[in-house]
Amino acid sequence: MAEMEERDLLLRSLKGYLTGLAESGVDELLFEAAPLEELPAASTGTAAASAAGTVGDMPPATAGGAGSGTATSAPSEAAPAAAAAEPSLRQEGQPGSGLLFLMSGEGFAGAPGGLLAKIIAAMKFKQDEICLVSFEAGQDQDAMARVLAAKVTELAPRVVVSLGEEATSLVLNDQTPLARLRGRFRELQGMAVMPTLHPEALLADEGLKRHVWEDMKLVMRRLGRG
Repeated sequence: MAEMEERDLLLRSLKGYLTGLAESGVDELLFEAAPLEELPAASTGTAAASAAGTVGDMPPATAGGAGSGTATSAPSEAAPAAAAAEPSLRQEGQPGSGLLFLMSGEGFAGAPGGLLAKIIAAMKFKQDEICLVSFEAGQDQDAMARVLAAKVTELAPRVVVSLGEEATSLVLNDQTPLARLRGRFRELQGMAVMPTLHPEALLADEGLKRHVWEDMKLVMRRLGRG
């Protein structure tokens, strides 16, 4: 009699377990059941009842799969900030020239570049006989100084003409005002640097052209073109 009651309890537990699975969306089970005689009588009913209760408490199945609740995604780690882009330079003319001009702006493009081209012609140089390196103004100063120093070292000219406050402070690593630096050569790793005014300043005040021309005459003498 006791054995029949245990089997009835087991069957009811299994029925509840299967009903719970069906309600949760599970319509197929793949397993090979052991004969009831091989199951421990004391623990089988408890395990089945526990499993049935667990499955029955699960939320209805969703498109994410049987027994799955509302899908949640794990918080993603914030993407690392993109590294700052290395400043770029524009290079025109002859890389192997002994004369290098440095300036902020768009090189020979625009009005400042056009005025620089006239100054170079007045010095009796062609544009393909000199090298011009220009850069966008207002970029990260440390990064720009590093990139500019590498470019000047690569080109290794005899004379560098730094046009304007920014180009001069970057190439010389010197924050002295341009008014106190222009018109005199400064030595930089075996190269002579002549700080002078930016062509934009000459467009704003034509009276400044004579100062730049005096500086360029010193450059011409240094290169044997005086």
